Amino acid sequence: MNVRELTIEVTCKNLPGIRFADKEPVYLGIQKGREVVDACPADQEPVIFRPTFKIGRQSNGAPNFLGPFAQGVPGERFFYLSWGVRHPDQRFEMFRRAKVHLNHLPWRSIETALSRNRPIQVVLDMTDGKGGPRCASLRAGSAEWKI
Repeated sequence: MNVRELTIEVTCKNLPGIRFADKEPVYLGIQKGREVVDACPADQEPVIFRPTFKIGRQSNGAPNFLGPFAQGVPGERFFYLSWGVRHPDQRFEMFRRAKVHLNHLPWRSIETALSRNRPIQVVLDMTDGKGGPRCASLRAGSAEWKI
C-alpha cells in the first residue's frame, strides 16, 4: 500500500474568549489519540494547528486518513478540536469538542496538495450562534476549505 503524508493547516478564528459559563480559563487544542495537544487560550486570534495524516486508500479507492490525529471509521474519518480548562497543574479538562470531517476531500484535492508540497487549508469559525465554544460536527459546508 502506497502511504503518503498530508498536513492540514487548521485556522481557527473568532474564538469565544477564555470565559464560558462557569469555565475559566478556556483553551482550544487538537486531539492526538486520546490526548489534547497544542492547547491555546481561547482569546487568541487566530489559533493554527497543523496535524499530519498518513493517506492511504480504502478498499473502494477513497482516501483513508490515518495516524494519531485521525478519528472514526475509514469511511467517516475526522479530527477533533477540543475545548477545555487548563488547571494550574497544566492538566487539561475537556468539556466540549468539535468534530471536523475529512471524508468529503477527494483524491484530486489531496494529490494537488501533495504534488505542490503544501497543506490543505481549512478555516473554521469557532464561536457558535449563542457566543459559546463551537462544538458538534463541522462538515464541508460549515468550513472554508482551500487546496
